Amino acid sequence: MNTPGSSTPREAVFVPQKQQGISKWILAAGAAVFLAMFTGLVITTTLLISQQNRAGLVTAETATALEEPSLPDLTNAVARQEMSLLQTETAEAVPAIATPAPTPEIEQEAPAPKPIEVAATTPSTLRLGATHRYRVPSCIDYLDTLVKITTVNFPLGSDIPVAADMIRARNIATAVKTCDEVKVIVEGHSDRRGSAQLNMDLSWFRAQSVIDQLQREGYDISSLQPRGFGATRPVNFAGTISGEAENRRVQFPLAPRSAPATVRLSGN
Repeated sequence: MNTPGSSTPREAVFVPQKQQGISKWILAAGAAVFLAMFTGLVITTTLLISQQNRAGLVTAETATALEEPSLPDLTNAVARQEMSLLQTETAEAVPAIATPAPTPEIEQEAPAPKPIEVAATTPSTLRLGATHRYRVPSCIDYLDTLVKITTVNFPLGSDIPVAADMIRARNIATAVKTCDEVKVIVEGHSDRRGSAQLNMDLSWFRAQSVIDQLQREGYDISSLQPRGFGATRPVNFAGTISGEAENRRVQFPLAPRSAPATVRLSGN
């Protein structure tokens, strides 16, 4: 194509419209990428800040749950402690200043101690003679206390003692060996039911049964004497089942060793 007034022909250059469109798309894509990166940066920053806040809340909740004092609380506690120490020191210092010095007391002669009066001991119910007055009483007192709290009971119509009641009977058999001046009367009794002869025989069998059992267990029975009293000495007059069970028993009163074999102790 030649322009007017030109002697040299020039070639016309055409810029395709398609290339201009591609440039616009590149710019748009770049802008979109930049916008996406910026948006991602903002979101990431927001998430980090949120996580830090959440971590701070968790730490505060944990400290609250553990009842950890805050800095102001610690400061107030220290101040209160110092104030308490100051008040204590002041309270201790004031009485020390206000208390006058004690005046020396004149020592007085201590009064002479009063003579100890020895009460006369109650004589034993057993008359054992003057030679044993200072050796035997402790043994007899122990044995007398033991026999008063010992009772062996029996089932209805039986001469087999209750096993638990034999524990103190064994203690009596052991203690009587140290008391040469006494012997133990093993008294058997029955309830008030049945014939008099049957009850008398049964009461004696009960006394002998206790002695036989002690002998089988290896105890010395030479100081034990059986006696049967039938239903003549009840301890319960109610007539009930439990009352009659108390009457079926064996008891252990003491007697001097010189007493006859058929001795009956008074008061039993």
